[in-house]
Amino acid sequence: MRNAGAIFALLLGLALPAAGQSAPAKVSPQPQSDSKTVSASSQAANIDGIAIRIGDDVVTDSEVQQLQDYQQLIDGHAESRAQVLQELVDQWIVRTEAAATKFPHPPANEVSQEFQALVKQFKSSQEFEERLAHCGLTQDGLRQVIERQLYYVRFLNYKFHAAAQVTSAEIEAYYQKQLAPQLQKQGLTVPPLNQVEVQIKQLLTQEEINEKAAQWLEEAKARLRIVVQPSGGGG
Repeated sequence: MRNAGAIFALLLGLALPAAGQSAPAKVSPQPQSDSKTVSASSQAANIDGIAIRIGDDVVTDSEVQQLQDYQQLIDGHAESRAQVLQELVDQWIVRTEAAATKFPHPPANEVSQEFQALVKQFKSSQEFEERLAHCGLTQDGLRQVIERQLYYVRFLNYKFHAAAQVTSAEIEAYYQKQLAPQLQKQGLTVPPLNQVEVQIKQLLTQEEINEKAAQWLEEAKARLRIVVQPSGGGG
């Protein structure tokens, strides 16, 4: 949950979503002459703009803002609108397939664990609350984002884990060519291979999953009709 721009660790850029409850796109109010006009204007102000059309579905401007708010909280800055739109398309693809397979959502207690782990990254609960408010998020909204992130990443791991095969030769090659030289360069002791073999395998397996997920997402996008709306283009 450290890098919001890496929801799927690669595009897992599809990281850790979508975010909290940010304000919907606003429509400038028009002159009002009676209570009915006031009511109609009030309803118009709550109409969300459309950021992307994907087939017959849409991704809204508020979803873009939500993800940027979340990135701001986690990373201290938000990605560009183009990057966020790309990530939201990826999320849409994952969410659609996961729902079609009835993939289970993470239980509330696991979402709470991730939430508390995030809170502990701040110096105090007060700092966390202030940062949350500054980014335009609520605790409930943040929990929703965390739940989505867990859902997306776990589905991709479920979908591609069996196909992500890592050999002993690949583990040893990583140890000899990457891990050991990096540790030596930093003046650190290089542990025996048998002490880090499990961790290396986990790392290489996740990289394989990320690569397969990235390829799958690109192939899925090629089959979709995706239309990006101009910023502020409304419905």
